[in-house]
Amino acid sequence: MTEYIRHMIFDKTLKTGDRLPQDEIAADLRVSRVPVREAVIALDREGWVTLEPHRGAFVNGLDENSTRDHYEMLGLLYGFAARRAAERGTDESFESLRSIHRTLQAAENPGEFFQRNNAYLRQIVAMAQSRRISAMVRVFTTNLVPGNFFEEVPGVMRVQKRSLRVVTKAVVARDGAAAEAELAGMLRTQANNVVSLLRSRDLLA
Repeated sequence: MTEYIRHMIFDKTLKTGDRLPQDEIAADLRVSRVPVREAVIALDREGWVTLEPHRGAFVNGLDENSTRDHYEMLGLLYGFAARRAAERGTDESFESLRSIHRTLQAAENPGEFFQRNNAYLRQIVAMAQSRRISAMVRVFTTNLVPGNFFEEVPGVMRVQKRSLRVVTKAVVARDGAAAEAELAGMLRTQANNVVSLLRSRDLLA
């Protein structure tokens, strides 16, 4: 449901300042108003909409500072996970990471790459052996760009492949600092790509 509404905003079916038509969305999707309301609450937390008492939900424009901060914080989170993976990984988990990385590098289309990239990041988080990191990842890893990130944003698959080569070598070498720095830098670069896309689609407030 949240993804559906994000798409409506991203595709400019809903524009900045528009009142979110919750009843219409529920009717279109043939669901009750409850899941729509739950999605709106989640989108309010993410900054996509603003809930106003007794008035409803209104669409926010995405802004450059918030977009960059989102990816900066993702970089800090995944970078820290990679540092811990390097420190706490075992020979067996390192080999699993290498295997996933090989399939990721071999992926040629965005759909296949999306799945393998997710598997790679799950492996990094698992290797960190921290319930707290796992919980933070579940809470925070909402994608600002709806759908397949690697299909929607030009150039990001190439950036991801290049950086994850460096991350994999660093983790396996137990160089947590290098892995952390590379992941943080990668997400910063991805932020530049996302900002360029949003600007080209006139989606930045």
